[in-house]
Amino acid sequence: MKNHLEKLLVQTKTYEPFIKTAFPMMNMADACFNVIAANAFTVFLSQFAMRMISPTTSDFSEFGTLVGQYKDKVNEIFSK
Repeated sequence: MKNHLEKLLVQTKTYEPFIKTAFPMMNMADACFNVIAANAFTVFLSQFAMRMISPTTSDFSEFGTLVGQYKDKVNEIFSK
């Protein structure tokens, strides 16, 4: 899961100049983080949660904690 999130972060860094050019008046950090989190959530569900009979609250909490670590990294990209 961390590998997938790192790849999404690298993609965001790659497309950052285009995103800033296309949306110059908007703070895109939140929007990009939401896209990353949504993409990671679908991967989480398809690869991890569906292997379990029924995912528990702690499984989803662990996912939230993992994804939350990337919020500051995305903010750093767009704060430049």
